[in-house]
Amino acid sequence: MRVEVIIAAGGTGRRFGESQPKQFYLLKGKPILSWAIGRFEECVLVDGIILAVPRGMGKYTRQHVLSPFGYKKVKTVVEGGKERRDSVLQGLRVLETDTDTVLVHDGVRPIISEELIRKVIQATQRWKAVVPGLPLRETIKQVGRDNLVSGTLDRKSIYLIQTPQGFKKDLICRAYAQVKKRGWVASDDASLVEKLGAKVKMIPGEETNIKITSPQDLVLSELFLEDRI
Repeated sequence: MRVEVIIAAGGTGRRFGESQPKQFYLLKGKPILSWAIGRFEECVLVDGIILAVPRGMGKYTRQHVLSPFGYKKVKTVVEGGKERRDSVLQGLRVLETDTDTVLVHDGVRPIISEELIRKVIQATQRWKAVVPGLPLRETIKQVGRDNLVSGTLDRKSIYLIQTPQGFKKDLICRAYAQVKKRGWVASDDASLVEKLGAKVKMIPGEETNIKITSPQDLVLSELFLEDRI
């Protein structure tokens, strides 16, 4: 069973006030994207890694994200598109023919554990589509016009979704075929699979598996890494 990972790092967001996308920002002296790659490099169940990076950043990625750390499982660097789904699609196009399972991970989630990677891969063998998530702790209000509360949602059935998300290759490829054909739009890959009518299994995520989108997230990640290094 061959397992490949697509790390989606094609975004160009610059919320740190820097001249480069946040996935290349240094976290304890190492690019955020390099930390994410390293987690999958260490997992023996992972056979290959595909990086989807911003257009024009392929050479930079090889020089500053890959070469200094000697990763052996990164087989391809592809240039993504305007939207995240465009980056994932480019990654799907270069999968090996004998790949059975595909993981899709956010390039700005650097503190994913090998244990969670293993759990996602193993659960995918049974359920075909798997997402890790965390239950909400706070009360959730639905707000309407003029910021007036229109209702209170039942938080027991609402989860915060993380990556990596795991899929059988044929399933995720069929979902992405419909993206181009029907113009499907979704906030994550599992949503596309749901549109096919397939079931998606939720498994417990990790509190430390945060997505870095702000300077505050970067500070928090540094604290989490203190316990991992």
